[in-house]
Order: sequence, then C-alpha cells, then structure tokens
Amino acid sequence: MKSRRIALTLALCISIAMCAQDVQMGIWKLNGAKSKIGVGAPPNTKVAFEAAGDKVKVTIDGIGGDGKPTHNVWTGRFDGKDYPVTGDPTSDKRSYLAMSTRWD
Repeated sequence: MKSRRIALTLALCISIAMCAQDVQMGIWKLNGAKSKIGVGAPPNTKVAFEAAGDKVKVTIDGIGGDGKPTHNVWTGRFDGKDYPVTGDPTSDKRSYLAMSTRWD
C-alpha cells in the first residue's frame, strides 16, 4: 500500500510539472496599463514561448534604451544550463529554471 501511494504521488507531481510548463507556452504581450516598469528600464513588448522539439524557443521583442526595436531569440531547456542567445548585444548565453511566473 505504501509503495502504491508513493507511485501515485510521484505520478501526480510529474503531471503537475508538465502542465505548468504548457501553461507558459504562447505569446505574452505587455499590458502597459497594468505593468509597472522601472524608470529607464526598456520594456519587452512581446515574449513568445513555443515548443522546439524537446526544447523551448523564446522570442523576445521590445524597445531598447535608445528607443529602437529589439529582437532576440533563445532556444534551450528550463534546466538552469546556459544556451546561446542571438540578437542581444548585452548577452550571448542564457539559462532558465522552470518555475511559476505571473506576467501581468
């Protein structure tokens, strides 16, 4: 009985983790009326998460500090390891961890 309960709990945890990552997929657009962006901080106006095989592709569009449009792309896993990023003059690698995030 104890091993059955452990197996059921483990299966439930894995299911919840898989569903949490699927919730993040899609296109997230900035709602300037609800967002509180720090003074002088350039905003990301659109962030798109999409499946890319066994990885996730994150495309970020925004406005740079100079007022010009920005566009960068990262493809990797939410495992905390570094993966290359293109189009960002301030970084060449990024890493993400899977966690609950609220974007208002």
